[in-house]
Order: sequence, then C-alpha cells, then structure tokens
Amino acid sequence: MNFGKFARRKKLESIDSKTTKLANFISSTVFKVIVFAVVLLAVLGVSAGFGTLHAFIDASPSIDNLMEEIVPEGYTTFIYDLQGNQVQELHGADANRVYVEYDQIPAYLAHAFVSIEDERFYDHNGVDLEGFIRAIFVNIQSMSFSEGASTITQQIIKNNVLTTDVTIERKLQEMYLAIQLEKHRSKEDILELYMNTAACGRGTNGVQTASRLYFNKDVWNITIAEAAVLASITNKPGKFDPVINPENNRERALRILDKLLEQEYITKIEYDEAKSVDVYSQIQINNQSIEENSDYSYYVDETITRVVNDLVIQKGLTEAQAFNQIYRGGLSIYITQDLKIQKSMDDVFTDEENFPPVNEDFAMKLKYSLTVQKGEQSENFYHEEQFDTIEDAKAFIVATKAELGVSESDLEQSLAFEKAVFIPQPQAAMVIMDYHNGHVKAIAGGRGDKAGNQVFNRAIEAKRQPGSTFKIVAAYLPAIDARGYTMATGIDDIPLDILQPNGQSFNPGNWYKGYRGLSTVREGIVWSMNILAVKTVFDIGPELSYKYLMDLGFTTVYDQIKIGSDIFTDITLSLPLGGLTEGVTPLELTAAYGAIAGGGVYVEPIFYTRVLDHDGNILLDNQPVTRAVMKETTAYLLTDSMVETIQAGTGTSAKFKEVNMALAGKTGTTNSTKDLWFAGYSPYYVAAIWMGYDDPQKMAYVKNYHKWIWRDVMEAAHVDLPYKGFDRPEGITSATICTESGMLATEACTLDPRGSRTRVELFAVGTVPTETCDIHKEVLICTSSELFANEFCPVDTVETRIMLQRHEPIIVEEGDEHILETIEDYQYSIPYSMVGEFCDIHGPDTVVPLEPELDEHGQPIDPPSPDEIVDDVVDDEAVEGE
Repeated sequence: MNFGKFARRKKLESIDSKTTKLANFISSTVFKVIVFAVVLLAVLGVSAGFGTLHAFIDASPSIDNLMEEIVPEGYTTFIYDLQGNQVQELHGADANRVYVEYDQIPAYLAHAFVSIEDERFYDHNGVDLEGFIRAIFVNIQSMSFSEGASTITQQIIKNNVLTTDVTIERKLQEMYLAIQLEKHRSKEDILELYMNTAACGRGTNGVQTASRLYFNKDVWNITIAEAAVLASITNKPGKFDPVINPENNRERALRILDKLLEQEYITKIEYDEAKSVDVYSQIQINNQSIEENSDYSYYVDETITRVVNDLVIQKGLTEAQAFNQIYRGGLSIYITQDLKIQKSMDDVFTDEENFPPVNEDFAMKLKYSLTVQKGEQSENFYHEEQFDTIEDAKAFIVATKAELGVSESDLEQSLAFEKAVFIPQPQAAMVIMDYHNGHVKAIAGGRGDKAGNQVFNRAIEAKRQPGSTFKIVAAYLPAIDARGYTMATGIDDIPLDILQPNGQSFNPGNWYKGYRGLSTVREGIVWSMNILAVKTVFDIGPELSYKYLMDLGFTTVYDQIKIGSDIFTDITLSLPLGGLTEGVTPLELTAAYGAIAGGGVYVEPIFYTRVLDHDGNILLDNQPVTRAVMKETTAYLLTDSMVETIQAGTGTSAKFKEVNMALAGKTGTTNSTKDLWFAGYSPYYVAAIWMGYDDPQKMAYVKNYHKWIWRDVMEAAHVDLPYKGFDRPEGITSATICTESGMLATEACTLDPRGSRTRVELFAVGTVPTETCDIHKEVLICTSSELFANEFCPVDTVETRIMLQRHEPIIVEEGDEHILETIEDYQYSIPYSMVGEFCDIHGPDTVVPLEPELDEHGQPIDPPSPDEIVDDVVDDEAVEGE
C-alpha cells in the first residue's frame, strides 16, 4: 500500500520554495536556541541564564531508542507472587499496541492528526516558534503552565522519554530533544512513530489497535470520518472517548474535518460525505479485540491497570510511557495474589454445577460482530441480545449471516470477519482479601471461561445495588458507634409511613410477610429486618450514614450526582436498603466489611506490594492506606451479631461443611431479586460475592447459589488453617435483657406467653441499660369480655396474663384494622382501644352475693378498686388523650 505519496511530495516541495526560506530560518535550530536563551534569561536572570540552560540540556535523557528505525521490544517484565513464584511474563509483543508502517496508514489519517495537533508540522524543525511565543503570553496571563504548544515531535518526546512534570526544565528539555530528533528522522518517520505511540483511549496505544477496537477493522481500511474520530481522541482520551463521550468526540471530529478541507487535504465531496456519516452508531467496543491479544487473568489485568495508574500519578509518566515500562522495561512486579486460593475460586466459577441450571434460571447473552469487506470499504454489523439457550444464540448467528449474504467461504477467504462471545447468565463476581494488610488474594471477574468476560471485570467494575448488606454499614454501624445504640436497642417492626422532604411517602416493607413487632437491633441484623434499619437511619440521619460510608472507602455513593439534566443524591432513607443511584462494587464492599473484621480499621485493598526496575531498584512501593473508622467495641458487637446470622439467621447456607472456623456475615437481596449478595469473614479473610444478570432483571430461583459459592471458595481457603475465634476486645461486658424492650429483664419477661423473652446481650462498657423492662405487664383480664376485670367480674372469669404495653400505640386508619393481624406480637399486646376499658358485661346487677372475705380479726376485706386492678397498666396521658 502507498497512500498519499503525491500529497506528501507536494508538501515537501513547498518547504523548499523561496517563500518559505525566511520562515524556515526563523524556525531553525540556531534561532530557537536564541529564543530559548532569551526566555530563560527573563525567567531566571541574565547572570545565571546561560549556565542554567546548559545544565538543563546536559541533563536531558537519551533519545537513542527514538533514533532507531524499528521500535525495540525491550526487556521482559515478570510478575511474581509474594513467595517469589513467577506468575506471568509481559512481553513487548503483548502490549496493547500493534505497530504499522507509514505506508499502511491512510494519508487522511496522518493529515487529520497534523491538522488538529500541529498544523505547522511540515514547516517547523521540531518546535513551533509561533505557538511557543503564544503559549508564553497565555501562561504569563494565567500565572500557570497550562498552555504547552507542543508539536507532534515534542509530544513524542513527552510520551516516550520525559515525565509529565509541568516545569521550565522539562519544557526546555522537550524542545531541545525535539529539535535533535528532527535532525535524524524524516517527517514521515516522526508521524509514523507518533501514530504508533499515541494514546487512543481505553488502554490502547497506536492507531492500528484503536482502529480494531473502535471499528473492528484494520487502520488501512478506515474512512475519512473514522480517521477524524481517531485523531480526536489523543488530546484527552477520557474526555474525547467516542464511546462514553461521543458528543465531545463528535465536536472535535467536525473541527478536524473543517481543517482537512481548509488545508486542502480532502475535497468538498469527501468532506460532505464524512460529515453525513453516523460513525458513532457503528462504533463497537469490541471487547474481543483485547481478548484476542491477552490471555491474562482478571487479577493480572487489574494489576497492570493499577501499576500504570501509579506510574502516571507517582512518577509523572504519561500513560504511553507507563505501558512502555510495563511491557518493555523489564520490571519485577510482586503481587498479593494467593495462587492456591485463586485456583480454588477459578474451579468453582468455571463449574456450571454451581450455578442455576437451564430449566431453573438461565440465559445466554450474545455479543456478535460481523465485518463484511466490500472493495476498499467495509460494513459493520454488531448485535447484543439475551437468549434462553446457547442454541438459540447460535441460530441467530446463522440467520444473520444468511440475511447479510455471508458464506463460510467468505470467512475463510477473509472477505468477512466475525466474532461471537457467549456470556452465561446470571453472572457472578467475588473478591477475597486479607483484611489485616489489604492484600487481595483472589478475584473472579465473571462466571465461566474468562474469554467471554475479560474486558468487564465485575469484581472491580460492576456497580450493583448492595441490598441488605448496607444495613450494617449504613445503619447499625454509625448508630452504635456514634448515637448510643446497642445490640439491645428496641425498635418496633410495624407498618411505617414516612413523609419525605420531596412530599412523597416512603413506606418500606419486609422481605418476609407481615411484621414481627417489638424487636432489637441484634434481631434486625440476624433476620435482616428492613423496617428496623430504615427507622434507625431516620433516627440518626442519613447524613451520618453517608459520612461513615465515605470513611469505609465507597467511591460510588454520592451526596450529589448529575445524570443528564437531573441531579440525584444517595443521602436518603433508602440508603440502608442499598437504594443507590449507581451501586457498589464487590471489591469496595469486601474492603468495607474487612474494616469491621479488622476491629474498626479500614485497610485499602492492594494488588501488588512493590515494583522493581530492570536494575532491581524500587520503582513503586505500594503500602495500603489505613484509617480507624469505628470503635473496636462497635466492630466486635457487629461481628458477634453476624456470627449469629450465619449460625441461625439468614446466612446459614454459608456455613462451612467440614472446616471448623468462626464465621460472620450478612446477606443482601434487592427488589425482585435482581441482585444477590453475601459479605462475610473469618479471623483470616474477608470475602464478598455478587450474583445477578449483567442487565438487571428478576431472577426466578430462590435458592442460595451465591452463598454456596461463597462457602465453597472460602472453605477451600481455610483448609490448612488452624481454628480461630473472634477475639473479644477490652471494653465489652454483658447483661440479661428483655428482647422486647431492650431493657434489663424482669420476672415478667420470663413469663411471656410465647416463652421467655430474655437473653444475655453484649454491650460496650458504659452502654448497659439502667432501667428494667416496662413493656411486660401483669394484668387481670375478664375472659367474658376480654377487657380489664372490674370489681364485679366473677372470680372464675378473671385471669392473670402477661401482656405487652408499647410505649407508642399502634394506630391504623379506619378500615385498615386487618393490618394489626399481620403483626406477630399484636395478640399479646394491650390494644390501644383497650386502655382504660373495663369489663362491660359484669356490673352490680350481675353480682351474686357472696360471703365477704374476712381478715384475721374477722372484719370484711374491701374488694380492690378498678384503679388498683390496673395499677401500672393505664398510661394517664393516654387516658387523657383518649
């Protein structure tokens, strides 16, 4: 291929014309050095200027690697576990970059880069003097170094040799080295090098890889419109990402088309055609393109991402330089992965027996792309759909190829290209972490073979509604830690209707039918009671909940977030039920529960501990961020309640089968079972698992597959570990309390008709209740009227009962009395309507004269008055209100 030779020849001829000689002289090396000196003198002072300039130039790094005709592969990088076992090799050929020669690249793509990045590229010798002077004035006006005026040649130096530090020294070195590079390489060579190293978004470098990623075609087959899209990305890959920010990219691409026409690189006909094409509807994030170039695990992929990020932030490298370091720098990267635990996790996640069967809850998501070559042009077809079975998905592919007229011979002769990715549903993701040091031991980014799920690492990237796992971190943790709550705090599980600031009514229900009445915080945790959690947050305020969530490391819980033209907040009463705008990731939920397991200390999850350069020097020393986020006593009380959750509550399915180990955990289920969670821990590790459809939908099954997976993976991780319990810290005491009132138990609490309502509860020292239960009441009831007995009720109709008298009566609207029957303890309670009501059946006319009871002196004993019968039962204020 030989694109654009005529256009390049014409441009080179113009460089040698008489009209441009003066401009060439002004932009010559000698003139630029003079300009450099003048500018430097102005900044640093006349006396020291030349010496400083000379020192800067002498300190410039070598650009020998850029002088070579072929980009070197460099040294192999090795990834090791903490025991020194080699896990992975990273070669230069593995980098997300495919090198192409200049003649393979369409002329209009090169011109697109020149037009938007460096329109005087063919006229300068490495530094654009006009742009440089303009940048000086802009920077002086803004009192910053925000304006760089870097030419394409300077960008090559910046991306491949220097750091991104914004200093005078680095800028002068960049300019000096750009001039040196232009002395040794032709304009075509420099453009070729630039287009093969430029960051093109989503971890790609170079136009060939980017073309495969965005258009599913080789760079030599892209159109003018597609070339404008690619050239738009490199300035700010995130801002101009054509997938997530197509509007930004489109605006910049149109500017490029305007410049291409203005500078006569394309014709008016080509311009009009390129503007009319809807490129963005055809752009496909072909996850397959990365899958074809990487066999790395989810863990290694995430490690590479984090090392790149740290090299950029801590070492001032560009993204391109960071990738070069990883794939060509001969680094040694030490990761925190435990290969044995990872293998156990992989074995579980690739075994279809651990997931719902086809006849129970199963679907197959298909991602299918097809490119048909038609002359020098190509047509793209892309489709995503969820099918009931894999057979249905394959049938769709056959029908699609038939409809588009694509035969198997077309595929064999490379006249068409297809890629099909099958992703079973529901999906799942899991993380195991050592919460003592933040070491992530294993992750599963998806169910089944990694080939179909690689790009989307659900363990790190999937933001899903956390359901009831948030009751711990958003409700009870802040309430106990900062608002005086205890595990014995009494909360009434009855119908709830709250008028919110927006005027809407909030009336949450429970996952079980009806209501359980008077309960405690411990019962709210063990049985995952929705109304108790909502009442708690209503009492303490969702703002306090949000503060604790921030301390626990959640980055996708927002005080305010704008989506489109609407503004949303997560600081609401639905926070403890996991009602979030976006959701949370398995990794961040794991780390949050790790803070509870770790006695109240949050430890940031890390994937690697250190990175050594080729010579064995420490390049990155990765120590986790740690901070105390709750009292040690708070953490222990929460742990103790979640131990009971696994032993007897909603988490029993997560109990180990054979290994004897202390466990604590919490379940989480969202509305319509769209998301299933379990987060739990042992004295060694913490782990969280999520299960659900990639595109949220109701799951039909009601079994505990996610808990069984958590159990199997975690049990395998503990096989060779000795038993440990959760150590009780100082500052914990105990007392016998009433489970209805949360106060110190009385004899009446043990005589509850349902059985004793007492238990030994744990408390932080200083929080033990000081008052006894005032809810259990001993009352006299006339069995004839079911009202309080009066002085005329026959003895054989009077019965002593232990009943509950709530501090706040249950009041329902007229006609809704049936709701009272859904409250489990209501039949044992003193109804509000009964307060102050005495038997209306027995009176003076119904009394059968009896011999009066005599005292020891033979005198009649006065019968008790009504007030004495109901002593301590009737609330004076309630009677007055009635």
